[in-house]
Parts: sequence; structure tokens; C-alpha cells
Amino acid sequence: MRGGVVGSPAVMLLSALQFLIVAIDTALIAPVVVAVALFHENAAYRLCHVWVRFNLFLYGVRVETHRLAALDPRRPYVFASNHRSQFDILAVVVALHEFQLRWVAKVELTRVPVFGWALKHTGHVIIDRSDHEQAVASLRAARAKMDAGVSVVIFPEGTRSGADQALLPFKKGGFMLALETGFPIVPIVVRGSRQILPRGSWQASSGTSDVVVGPPIPVAGASREELMERVWRFMLDHLDDASDMRPSAVAAL
Repeated sequence: MRGGVVGSPAVMLLSALQFLIVAIDTALIAPVVVAVALFHENAAYRLCHVWVRFNLFLYGVRVETHRLAALDPRRPYVFASNHRSQFDILAVVVALHEFQLRWVAKVELTRVPVFGWALKHTGHVIIDRSDHEQAVASLRAARAKMDAGVSVVIFPEGTRSGADQALLPFKKGGFMLALETGFPIVPIVVRGSRQILPRGSWQASSGTSDVVVGPPIPVAGASREELMERVWRFMLDHLDDASDMRPSAVAAL
């Protein structure tokens, strides 16, 4: 079996080969993306699409997108997605293929070899939660990017949820960014990614990841708590395994 359960030697060998190919293609494309980003960040992000689609093909993962409302790719949004697997990032890139996206990422990810170096040097928003002043400066930088037409993606849970968790408590920073910029929040639910690659596993399985993109939520006149509550409820309503795991929204805010 795949997706976190050790299978036959043949399956383990295939997993190791796939992992090696990902390491190699990441090492090859990362310097190119960083070099292009020095001159044109948007073009560098388009190169990342090639990396994303190749690796999805490598693992036999399909992404199906369900949009519940029309979105304008020329308009910036704060996209807020649940987070269960490393494949969530790839699925969101494909689901929002016509957008220029920058990710709000914790500083720990910049320490991942090669990938972290590229993440740091291609215009994404790096947050150091232990340094309040740096975190505020990063959110201001995100606002500048959004004023230029770039959308921002946040994982409000802050990290991947476990197998027995519908959602983790939300962090507040991304919602403050939406309130300060005035740009709408668009909730997203990624389904099926946990079965493809569970947290703590390196063996991924083929399959389909469904991405549900909700309607934009206006932030004018709303409080931070109200926005968090609306995104929280949207995610729970559209998660395919949350019916028996509906924690209190108030406790999570």
C-alpha cells in the first residue's frame, strides 16, 4: 500500500525513485527560477507551474477544481486554504492557474535544502512568528505585492492537520492582512490530499485531489473574528470527512 503505509519492496523502490526525481528536478529548476525572479517575478512564478505539473504527473495525481463563484484574475485576493498534505500547495497552484500567487510561509520552510532557498528569493512572504517586528514588515511587503495585482495564499492553520483533525485553530495574520488591504478573502478546501500523502510520510500514492474554491468574502465592515468564523465554517461545510469532527468555531478563534 502507499500513502504512508509501508508496502512491497517494489512499491518502496518506486517511491524512492519518485522522491529522487523530485529532488533532482527541484535542484535543476530552483536556480533558474531564482535567476529569472531577479528580473521578473511573474515570469519566475510561471516557471514554477512547470515544476508543479511535472511532479503531479510523476506521482499520477489529478487536480479537479470546483469554483462556486467567478473570480477576476486581474484582481488581488487573499486565498485561505486548509492544509493536510504537501500536495495542497501543488493542487492550489493548478486550481488557480491564471493567478499570480505568493505564499505566506513560515521562516522554518526556508531551511529546507534548495526549495527553501528558492522560496526565499522568489517574492514569497516569509513570516518569522518569533519576531513580531519582522512579521509586521513581511505583511506590509505582502500588501505592496497585492497593490501590484498579486494574490496571496495563506494556510490559516499554520501547519498540516493530523489524521484525526478536521481543522486546526486559525492563526490571525492572514486575516489582518485582508482587513488592512481591503481585498476579499476567498476560502479554499483541498480534499483528498491526505490520502495521497499523509503528514509524516514520504510515500505518495496516485489519486485525485479536489479543490473547492469559494466565493469572495468582502472584508469591509467585518471584524477579524467574523472573517475567521466565515472561513472556518466554509471549510468545515466542504470537507468530505468533517461531519463527525465539527469542533467549536469559537474555541478555534
